[in-house]
Amino acid sequence: MTSPRQYTLAVDPPHQPSLENFVVGANAELLQVLRTSQPSFAGCWIYGESGSGRSHLLSACCRAAREQQRTAICIAGAHRVQQPASLLADLEQAARGGELVAIDDIDYLLGDVTTELLLMAIYQRLYAEQGAMLVSHAGPAHVPTIHTPDLASRLRSLQHFQILPLSDDHKMALLQARASHRGYELSQPVLDYWLARGPRSVGALLRDLEILDTAALAQQRKVTIPLLKRVLGY
Repeated sequence: MTSPRQYTLAVDPPHQPSLENFVVGANAELLQVLRTSQPSFAGCWIYGESGSGRSHLLSACCRAAREQQRTAICIAGAHRVQQPASLLADLEQAARGGELVAIDDIDYLLGDVTTELLLMAIYQRLYAEQGAMLVSHAGPAHVPTIHTPDLASRLRSLQHFQILPLSDDHKMALLQARASHRGYELSQPVLDYWLARGPRSVGALLRDLEILDTAALAQQRKVTIPLLKRVLGY
């Protein structure tokens, strides 16, 4: 089997997450809740497997809020490992203001008293000011160990939504939409071959798409099954 090759390209339009370009699949109820303005405090705990679209949805909600001239603060929990000082500054800012606070990968913040107290302060402020709080995690809120009892009860009281996995048809729709955004099309035979032999997770498919479309653009070639086999190695 040929090993996948890596390519680089200087011009690569970034994907901008939005509620419109999220492939809904069986998650219509979740999308409806995220699109609906609430007259009082609103909170959602969104969970699902890696690559399910949790980060996409939180980024999309922040983007939509800003387009509506609302203040939105997006916090990446993973920055606790990469940028701990910056993360604490973001949490402190969110405890003071912001109509929407979205915390991606909240699991990185749980189990530490300092960050849990800041999360509690964020919740209390948003509740008092009728704001909105979105959090994402790999599992439901009753699974994580939370040291602060008041925070645990409040997080578990949020509306819970599991992002349900996409069917193969929905995965194809996602790949087609991303390819179209890049300026080319994926034929049905290519998609059928890809889904039959490639990885099953959405995250892995999108990573492969980055390799495939860069190769196609670099060589100015149409995406075909032979190109897919040569570039991705299956």
